[in-house]
Amino acid sequence: MNLPPIVRRYLDDQQIAYRLIACTPGESLVQIAAKLDIPLRQMARIVLLKDDAGLIMAILPCSYILDFSRLRQVLQRDLEPLYGLETTRFFQNLGCALGSHPPLPNVLDIVALADESLAQDEEEEVYFDGGGGDALVGMRGGDFRRLLASARWERFAASAADLDVLVNDRQALTPSHLTSFTRRYTPACLREGIEAITELPTMPQTAQYILALRDNPHVTLQDILPIVEQAPGLAAQVVYCARSPLHGHHGAVDSLETAIDEVLGIETTLNLLLGASMGRTFQIPADGPIGLQGFWRHSVYCAALVSELVKMLPEPNSVKPGLAYLSGLLHDFGYLVLGHALPARFFVFNRILAANRNVPLNAVERYVLGVEHWHIGAWLMQAWNMPSEVIAAVRWHHSEDCTQSYAEYANLILIANRLLHHIDLSKGYASHLPALAMFTLGLTRDQAMEALARVESSRTELDTLSEALSWLPEN
Repeated sequence: MNLPPIVRRYLDDQQIAYRLIACTPGESLVQIAAKLDIPLRQMARIVLLKDDAGLIMAILPCSYILDFSRLRQVLQRDLEPLYGLETTRFFQNLGCALGSHPPLPNVLDIVALADESLAQDEEEEVYFDGGGGDALVGMRGGDFRRLLASARWERFAASAADLDVLVNDRQALTPSHLTSFTRRYTPACLREGIEAITELPTMPQTAQYILALRDNPHVTLQDILPIVEQAPGLAAQVVYCARSPLHGHHGAVDSLETAIDEVLGIETTLNLLLGASMGRTFQIPADGPIGLQGFWRHSVYCAALVSELVKMLPEPNSVKPGLAYLSGLLHDFGYLVLGHALPARFFVFNRILAANRNVPLNAVERYVLGVEHWHIGAWLMQAWNMPSEVIAAVRWHHSEDCTQSYAEYANLILIANRLLHHIDLSKGYASHLPALAMFTLGLTRDQAMEALARVESSRTELDTLSEALSWLPEN
């Protein structure tokens, strides 16, 4: 177990007893707490806040969310969080591992604000990220308070459990309630919703290269291997994915070359690599109904199910199987943009979904995020010059009467999303199959359910692939 030298020296100099607890690199504090059976209120996390006057480190329990209205009252400042790469670079410059954010403001020479809900019991342990990526630091609550003696202790956070009680009240889901609720837990500078997203990030160079390979009719296995080998975790899962019964390969799949050349094929592999490369551009929380893990799990299953549905389409048809798979993989990418650009709103959005499993998703998106995910997703696909079929699928996959160009791709995803409701992998969608889409594509209910059964038989492989995509390092 490692601690950055600056962190270890500081803890030792304080002459405060502490212990190190091993944890899995790459996992969130919420996941670590679940594995170690630690109550979230005993796990301390940080949020870096900024305004023109400088940076502040807010320290609060993992089970709490910032109350920005209270923050303004306490500090008389309109603060906004640092997000994604800004926070990552801040801690990496101090020798911390990727994604590790220790709540030690004196080490970082930064002003701190600590929430009064932390360490209320002097004997009860408090745990926090040690900065090395593979260890938690644990110490008595009283010692943790002494460690943060220079911090200002105030009430500025609200318990997520209390929020869930509020949003579990059906009356709270009216537009006016949603709007006022969201304002309280959203920085003032981000209340404009989509207007706050002034520009989209540029497509990663790796993704641009993969797109070029997709358009090259002469691409070979040797062109692909260097890309896969840049992400060892994904390389292993490409092999594992190829062993899925969905692909009907009966021989041994014991190498990357066999997985690509004999089972998945070049186009499917490129589509998988493209989705992975694009996804690493955005930083969103791992946890929650539409956190990074849930996002990739739903997307991987949707892509697999769309591929199975395509096999059942009557001939002749104009659907290109590779583009159908890619559309299924990318159809919800708008959530990545929204979670990356509007993280405070995205947190509230996830809390509402967690407490209300059958809420009308589009209404909550509109009033909490300020825009629906298909809108921002289509904007991203257009900005990144993705194929027209993919743009159409992202834009129209919630429409039951889509007659636009390339409607067949949107209809396939609409059907797949409805089917995934039957195995609890859908987010607020209806479960009935859309009659017009089914009729237009020439699919029967029996065929659709057969496709779902085939996908369900490969749950182990699909879950492993989605987990690998969730934890790939940044570009």
